[in-house]
This record gives sequence, C-alpha cells and structure tokens, in this order.
Amino acid sequence: MKKFKTVIVQILVFILILLTFSMGWCIDNFGNIGLSEIIFTLNMPLKGTANSYFLTYFLYAFCPAAVLFGLELFAAFRTPKHMYGLRLSFRDKISEIPILPFRLNGAVWTIVMLIWFGEIVSIADDNFAVFDYVKSQMDASEFIENVYVDAGETNITFPQQKRNLICIYVESAETSFQDKGNGGFLDYNIIPEMTALAAENVSFSHSELLEGAAVAPACGWTMAGLVAQTSGLPLKLFKYEATNGGVDNSMGKYAAFMPGATAIGEILEQEGYYNIFMAGSDFTFGGRRDYFTQHGNYEIWDYNTAAELGKIPSDYKEGWGFEDAKMYAFAKEKLTELAATGQPFNFSLLTVDTHTGGGYLCELCPDTYDRQYANVWACASNQVYQFVEWIKQQDFYENTAICITGDHCSMEAGFFEEHEYYERHSGETQRKVYNAFINAAVQPVNMKNRKFTTMDIYPTVLASIGAKIDGERLGLGTNLFSDVPTLAEEYGYEQMFAELNKRSRFYDNTILYPEK
Repeated sequence: MKKFKTVIVQILVFILILLTFSMGWCIDNFGNIGLSEIIFTLNMPLKGTANSYFLTYFLYAFCPAAVLFGLELFAAFRTPKHMYGLRLSFRDKISEIPILPFRLNGAVWTIVMLIWFGEIVSIADDNFAVFDYVKSQMDASEFIENVYVDAGETNITFPQQKRNLICIYVESAETSFQDKGNGGFLDYNIIPEMTALAAENVSFSHSELLEGAAVAPACGWTMAGLVAQTSGLPLKLFKYEATNGGVDNSMGKYAAFMPGATAIGEILEQEGYYNIFMAGSDFTFGGRRDYFTQHGNYEIWDYNTAAELGKIPSDYKEGWGFEDAKMYAFAKEKLTELAATGQPFNFSLLTVDTHTGGGYLCELCPDTYDRQYANVWACASNQVYQFVEWIKQQDFYENTAICITGDHCSMEAGFFEEHEYYERHSGETQRKVYNAFINAAVQPVNMKNRKFTTMDIYPTVLASIGAKIDGERLGLGTNLFSDVPTLAEEYGYEQMFAELNKRSRFYDNTILYPEK
C-alpha cells in the first residue's frame, strides 16, 4: 500500500511539472486566446499541424519537465526518512544535505500539490479566461435566436453580369502592426504596403484612422475566423456526428460541419460561381476541408495538391507546408486558368508565413528589424501588395472585387507588450483585424468610426460583388457598405459579447444539430 501511494504521488508530481511547462509553452505560442479555442483544437484531427509545433513542445515543455522530474525522483529516493533532502555517498562516507526541514508526510504533500495546482489554474485563467468560459457554459442566452438572419431564407439578388471574387485571408493580420499615426501600436510601420492598400481603397475602421474589425467570442482562431467571415457565425464548441451514425466524441470523423449554416460558398454556387480555396498547408487541419466542401463544394488546392501535381517534391515541408511565395505563384497560375473558362469564380487564399511562433522567414524576407516576426510581416505585406498589383494587370480585374482580411489577431505572445488581445471587463478587443476592399461594386455610406466584428465581413463581401441583400443582414453580420447599424453598434460590445459567450440552444439545435 505504501509503495502504491508513492507511485500515485510521483505520477501526480510529474503531471504538475508537465502542466507547468506546458502552460509556459502555450502562453509563448498562443498568447491570450480563450479556452474555447484550445478545447476545440484538441478535439479536432491534428493532421496538417506544422512539425515545428510538436518539436517545440517536446523541446521546451516535455523535455524540461522530464529532466526536472528525474531530479525530483533522485531526491525523493535518496532522502533521509525524517526530512526532504539528499543522501550522498562517496567512498563509503554518507553525507546528508537537507533541503526542507520538515517531514514529508501525506498532509504536506497534499498541501504542496494543491497550492501548486491552484497556481497553475490561476495562471491559466489570467491567460485563457478559464473561469469565464466555465461560467458561460452554465448560462443560456436567446440572443443568437433573436438576431440571427438565415441567409438561406433571405432574398439576395445578383447583377446579371456576375463579378468575380478574390478573398485573401492573411494569417494573423491586424492593424496593430502599423505605426501609431495610422492606427497601429508600433512606433514604426512594418506593413506599409498593406496600409497603402487600405488607405487607397475601402477599409472599415473603428476610428478616423485605419483600424479594423473586433474579434467576437469563438471567432479568434483560424477556423473560427473563416467561419465568422463566410457564414456570419461564431464557432462554438460542439461534437461531430460520426459517419457511422453515432456520436464520435473525438471529433476525428464526422458527417456534417455546421449543417444548419448557410455560407457564402453555397450562395455563390447557386449563382453559378466556381468556388476554390487555396492554402499552403494541409487543409484537413481544424476541419477546414469539410467545412468548405460541405458549404459550397469548393475545390481544395492545398499542400497535398501541390505535391500530387509535382509543384513541390513529395517530401517538401517548410513550416506548415510550403511558403507563401510559392502559393502566390500557384495562385497566379490558377487564376489565369479560371479566368479563361469564362465562368464567374470565387477564389479564396489563406496565407501561413505569419503564423505565431515567430513566423516563417523565407528568402524574400528583409533583415530590417531586430525581431524575426517583424521581418516576416514586412515580407508578407510586400507579397500581398505585389500579388494585388499583378491582379490589377490582368484582363479579368475590371470585373473582379478583392477582399483582403486577417483571419484573427496575432497570437504571438509579447509582441505588442501591454496591449492584450482581449479587454476582459468590457469584452472589446483592443486590437483589430485588418480589412481592405478593392474594386468593389459599391461605395460605403460610412466606413469610419464604426463598431463591427469579423462576422460583419460575410454580407459585406457579398455586397462588394454587387449583391443586394434584403435587410442588409446575414447570420450575425451586417453589410458594412450600408447604413444599417451592426449588432455591435446596436447592442454595444459588452452586451453582445457577453451574450455570445453563453450557451445557445438555438445555435446548438439549429446550426450544429438541426432537427431532422
């Protein structure tokens, strides 16, 4: 029995040590995100994840934890019975080096581990809003039910001459990367080309400067950001319906991804558009492939496609797949092919070089700044600008609208120092997601001093290609080109975000699990 208790104690000690180092790793790699993202990601297939994530976790979390645990084991089993210390022997001479001058009985161990675990929980709450998440799961709200507009039941009319659509989702793009004079948080602008694109075209802002969209709850990571901007909905935690008809709690296999939602791809497909999504990573990660194939029958052109077509060697892997420079080259080829068909197209592209973890430093990146992430952003800004310039030179540009947005704010911990991702009390995000609309079919009534979220991008993109939307609202989003107030303007961020954080039976039963 005594040995059994010792084994249990040591297992608990290892778990606490691993949790401590894992918490540090999460903070360094994911910044101030919410717990909902962590839970969602852990329950999704991890296929397509960058190898660097597993490597850094192994090197900076698991290995240090294992080493420290090994030292703890050595101390524990080489310790005098009456105190926590070390018993060292050298040439038959035994020396005792005390560390803690009290008996390590069960009560002491229990108190130490409870305090230790409590500190871990406190740090987790400070960084990932654990208690807020738990509290939100205990409350129910009818907010979504009261304000939701079903795009499938809304009259949306398109012009006879269909306008092509190019959506560029720039990983982690936010206006904070600009200098303070343009609405950013830095003393210098590391994305000057993206600033120019926003300033010279339509860019909706919270002020007279270039500030973008706030991030609503359950919209703050890549998959959730894409769902928000293409369906006007948050991505709240859920279980997938397994392909065998049961429920697969691992979420590894599923038959439907938000089957009750009507996304932009479905609307455009019905209007005769060809939908395609290009990414430099494995698009299976996070459920992206399933969402876009089920909501618009998109052609998926990703890392696997490039390997299959011989665009890259079969064993090629840089970061999450292949770098953005290659993707822009592939995108030019694909856009040229699409334009030659004469069919209107909806071409979406997701970059990856600027992902958290310092970003991917490619051969095009400058050495201007003393931080790698800043140089990666300078490179990304220039690449986006050059790609847009190429599009402008093509014959199809005259009848094409371009939408450039970030998917969410950056998770690069510490880059903006005191500027946190979320204002925990007001609910509003200090930092905003970048947006720019180029060659849109309509001009905005007012694009400055607006309150809006990334969910408002959904109907706004449709309006940019000339679609007329009855009531100007779809999902939880409002067409920003119109003069209709957004939900954030109508209810305020604090109330809106508080309600979205709560559970919604309507969302669960209508969007996630529609009654058959």
